[in-house]
Amino acid sequence: MKTTIPRRLALTLLVALSAAAAGAQPQRPAPAVAPTLPGPLAAIEGPTWRLTQLRGFDAARLPTGPRAVTARFEGGRVSGFSGCNRYFGTYSARDGRLVIGAIGGTMMACEPGAMALETAVHRALAGTFRAQVSGDRLALDSDAGERVLGFQAEPPPALAGLRSNITGFNNGRQAVVSPIAGTTLQLGFGDGVLKGFGGCNTLRANYSVDGNRIRIGPVSSTRRVCPQEGVMAQEREFIAALKSTTTWGFSGALLDMHRADGERTLTGSREAP
Repeated sequence: MKTTIPRRLALTLLVALSAAAAGAQPQRPAPAVAPTLPGPLAAIEGPTWRLTQLRGFDAARLPTGPRAVTARFEGGRVSGFSGCNRYFGTYSARDGRLVIGAIGGTMMACEPGAMALETAVHRALAGTFRAQVSGDRLALDSDAGERVLGFQAEPPPALAGLRSNITGFNNGRQAVVSPIAGTTLQLGFGDGVLKGFGGCNTLRANYSVDGNRIRIGPVSSTRRVCPQEGVMAQEREFIAALKSTTTWGFSGALLDMHRADGERTLTGSREAP
């Protein structure tokens, strides 16, 4: 499902999404910092975990791929994608148990099945668990030994090979806005080279990736002039947002990119070739 952000709602949504991003960072390799949790519990920190079991929910109904429910534990904050929205909360250790606080998140509406799953995930995650990591599996059990949630570690995400229809870009005025109706913004990431379309001209730039960090070189483009009102200004703002991007990640089925100060630069679909 393609998500767009109407211009008149851009500022409101940017505030909400920025608050979510403070506790829900894009996927990235395990950081080289001291673990938050003591002893064996520290093994849950670092990977992105994909939900494979949920108490009271048919495992066959759990989504996979870009729509999979995920969890990531880092720096005392848990975050991820819960079926429709990004979520975030806090975690700590108490008497050898994992304690997860109340869960909050963004508030986009989805189809009923996704919303039912999201509600169940939020309810199940908040609580106290016996946490155990075995290989690439994480089990969160109740004190009675009942399996509440089960996860499998996801492989590190890759940007190369991604094609993305851009659904939102930073216009340079503290707002992430959707493309002008009838225009398309696109990016495709190859082996060190990205190609795209800015609504009027084709784009090209070299790029390099180190974990969740990305460095984008000078952007070249064709020199066509398009008469539709606002298209050329949009293209300039899109290119400026792209050039300012320093980090990337996936938020469920969306590509999510930010600049060095944490402000969102681009969002887009997550599509394989």
